[in-house]
Amino acid sequence: MKSDVCRWIWITLVVVGFSACERDKTSEQSGGSQPAGIVEQTVRQTIDGIKGPMDKARGVEGTLDQAAERTAEQASRAGS
Repeated sequence: MKSDVCRWIWITLVVVGFSACERDKTSEQSGGSQPAGIVEQTVRQTIDGIKGPMDKARGVEGTLDQAAERTAEQASRAGS
């Protein structure tokens, strides 16, 4: 009786393992079948989406640097 239960457990584990391997193969095949153009377009859109805010941040950083320089100049003049 105990050996029958162990045999069924092993058979179940083997079947589950093979079905999991088959799902992995299917997902790899479907994921790799995307045309390169779509992937490149998605990457480009993502990069463009990041560039805009980064350019704005650089502009603000430049403005803040200029303001800091002016403030430092005014403070040095006032201290003299």
